[in-house]
Amino acid sequence: GMTSIDVLTVLGHDLKSPLNAVESYLEIMQNRVLGDSVEPYLPILEKSVSRLHQMRELITDVVDWSRIRTPSPSRALTTLDVSKTARAILGGFREPARARNITIAADIKDGLIMEAGTGEIELVLRHLIDNAVKYNRVDGSVTVTITKAGAGITVEVADTGIGMTGEEQSRLFQEFVRIKNENTRDIWGTGLGLAIVRQIVGLYGGTVSVRSEPDRGTTFSITLPLRWRASQPASEDIVL
Repeated sequence: GMTSIDVLTVLGHDLKSPLNAVESYLEIMQNRVLGDSVEPYLPILEKSVSRLHQMRELITDVVDWSRIRTPSPSRALTTLDVSKTARAILGGFREPARARNITIAADIKDGLIMEAGTGEIELVLRHLIDNAVKYNRVDGSVTVTITKAGAGITVEVADTGIGMTGEEQSRLFQEFVRIKNENTRDIWGTGLGLAIVRQIVGLYGGTVSVRSEPDRGTTFSITLPLRWRASQPASEDIVL
């Protein structure tokens, strides 16, 4: 994994481009390059807002990543209803999915309760579902399956999206890895989401694996023990 210094270096580099863009957009407006009417500036405003959203997402992911890398010794654990939480998070993705006519299906068993650090399992689910929607195709589908398996929970997030080669899958969980090819050119991501997923699942001594085929789709599978010792060493158990 990367050190905090590495991450700050990349962060600084990655923030420059949206900052420069927004700055030049604002200067166009400030100097009234396109005249005095508001109308011609609206597309520029829209671009600025979208670049600012990217910056916020990047900063949020870096903050999450560093918080999870060095969990506080007094980390508060709460009882989490994974079933309820997953349904609520899925609800939040229905709008962006509908915009590209992506169907969301859920098979979530009720009453899956576990001890968890505040906001951690939510982050895992959010990043996986976000990826499944973002890297999907128009008219595609996302299926979220959460079941009890032995003494743990299995979460599967499957999409019918652009998929990945074996080589791309092998780099997937590293910090700031963005899979760059024809299909992903217009999709923006921080490259930290799956590193955060790996880190959190490791905290719980769980496993994370991925099955994917180019142009066919990707399925992420995660197992989380229902009962685990907060003091256990982080597992680096990534099955590819």
